[in-house]
Amino acid sequence: MAGISGDKKASCWRLLSCLIVLLGLSRPAFADAVQKAESWFANVTTMRADFTQIASDGSAAEGRLVMRRPSRLKITYNSTPPLALITTPVWLHVDQPDDRQLTSYPISETPLSLILTDPVSLRPAGYETIVTERTGGITQIAINKDNGEGAGRLTLEFTNSPFVLRRWIVEDVAGVKTSVTLQNLAFGVPVANEEFRLPRYNQR
Repeated sequence: MAGISGDKKASCWRLLSCLIVLLGLSRPAFADAVQKAESWFANVTTMRADFTQIASDGSAAEGRLVMRRPSRLKITYNSTPPLALITTPVWLHVDQPDDRQLTSYPISETPLSLILTDPVSLRPAGYETIVTERTGGITQIAINKDNGEGAGRLTLEFTNSPFVLRRWIVEDVAGVKTSVTLQNLAFGVPVANEEFRLPRYNQR
């Protein structure tokens, strides 16, 4: 570092030392949070919860969900007309009973596929994962993909004490956000196959 004064040299070394410390701390902290979240999903067999959903346009809805990992999730809205989302290992089905209509989408094209696989990986290939520690004892894990199949962002929020999933936020490629906040969670409760049975509107 010829030509650099002693004070500047000391400042450079202090800055370099700070960067080394920050890099050394950030990766383990990142890994610990992601591994903790993946382990949380691995330990969940079944879950029931009430939820409140808020869309970016300000509209709100409430309902109940039931999950049986892997692959099975049913979200039932307390709405008029009634509406339910039902997943299988391959499909996300949108059930509209009043219209006797069932519309199906590949589950791989939705962010829900990230938390319904076995095992759950929150660092999947082709995605960017960002961990943020927020005020109020919240760990936020965002999994982002800019384009292609499954494009969009899924953000998972966990309380730290105890470490439990409390909210997820889905953002599509158009920037439309939908947040789902969970309440009254119950784990390890019986969930029968009947709860995920699909209607057969086209059969006579």
